[in-house]
Amino acid sequence: MLDRIVTLAGVSAAAAAVLWWGRLPGPWRRGLALLTSALGVLFLLWALRAEGHREASTTAVVILGPAYVTEQASASASLRYYVMTGVCLLLGTAGLAVSDRAAGRLGRRWMAAAIALSLLVTVARFALEKAAAPASWTRPMGVTWLAPIVGAFFAVSARKEGRGLGAVAGALLVYGLVVRGLVALLSVLATAWHLGSHYDVSALVYVKNPLSARWYEFASGSFAQLFYLTLLPQLVFWPIYTVVVGMIGAGLALLLPTGGLQPRVPIVGAGVRMAPAQPER
Repeated sequence: MLDRIVTLAGVSAAAAAVLWWGRLPGPWRRGLALLTSALGVLFLLWALRAEGHREASTTAVVILGPAYVTEQASASASLRYYVMTGVCLLLGTAGLAVSDRAAGRLGRRWMAAAIALSLLVTVARFALEKAAAPASWTRPMGVTWLAPIVGAFFAVSARKEGRGLGAVAGALLVYGLVVRGLVALLSVLATAWHLGSHYDVSALVYVKNPLSARWYEFASGSFAQLFYLTLLPQLVFWPIYTVVVGMIGAGLALLLPTGGLQPRVPIVGAGVRMAPAQPER
């Protein structure tokens, strides 16, 4: 339980930095971009020092059932570091290249920002699993962790635009369907082409239903396997989960005072007193 809380806190902090990045003052944005680039350089140094090969088991969970091993990945020990180097340098370079005006426009497009972040996390998770990264690296790279912080981000954004919780719930549903649709598409492609990773469910031919405790058998790569193990969970269960957990995050965000979520900008002339006019002598 403690490791899940720590993971959630770490993922939420990183996701919040990315989602709110466009609304930060210019010096803060550039500082965050430089920090991300510096982290990428550290990963590069670790990659140059890594030697040999490593193996890691890739596991998948069908809804809330037990974990199944889908692949035994093997790769160079340095490859996982190179993957993180690419991710960090990409984010850092983009952060430095975007102008203040463009950052302001990005900050107002909160749905696009959340979808882009989720897509980046999904691609990074796939790459890390193919690089035989340990579970401590791949587990935090999941869109499941993003639901509460995305809900909080949507709530703050909707309140700023004068919209209520109904708009937040609708936005979370759209976000959940789009993101989970992309995950389902990746899973279908990974299964059809046997690409490996936990998105490839072709190895799951004997699966236990966590709700009924009943076992089901599937032909590898069949439509029934894709429908019950990928399409149905991704397009029905997980969007509902996104709305429910996202609304919890939204409710917590709305408990914060409005002023605490906005940067303090000094008012021109504040604290300046006008002296009374004196007659000329």
